[in-house]
Amino acid sequence: MKTRVIGLGNPILTDDGAGIHAARSVVKLLPPDSEVDVIELSVGGLALMEAMVGYERVILLDALYAPIGNSGVVVRFSAGELPETLNSASAHDVNLPTALRLGRDLGAMLPENADIQVVGVYAKDVLTFSETLTPLVAAAIPEMAAHVIRLLEAKR
Repeated sequence: MKTRVIGLGNPILTDDGAGIHAARSVVKLLPPDSEVDVIELSVGGLALMEAMVGYERVILLDALYAPIGNSGVVVRFSAGELPETLNSASAHDVNLPTALRLGRDLGAMLPENADIQVVGVYAKDVLTFSETLTPLVAAAIPEMAAHVIRLLEAKR
């Protein structure tokens, strides 16, 4: 099954870089002969959808808006369950569910929503300029990477 893992975020905005840090951890855990394609992106909407074209399965790694007191908690859900996030929509783009629907309507070969899994971590700070994650989010990176490895092994 052609699979892509996408680490999302901005690595210079504290916890917003969690998806990118997690993707780098996944690369270290994959066997050298792995056919899983791991990339890092700082985009959403249409550009993110375009990065999924031609793949049967996608795993997104990202930081999520945290309810008070939940920083560092790792969650997993499918694209069909995608909650609203700080960057899910803008005046210059569309949110991911809309982008996926548009791509499919235009004939793009995209995974089904159930085959697009999101592994997220609730962030504490996504607004401060820093390349360092907050302690609770940094501690959750190995758990995010382990979730990805389990998802990959489950679909073999």
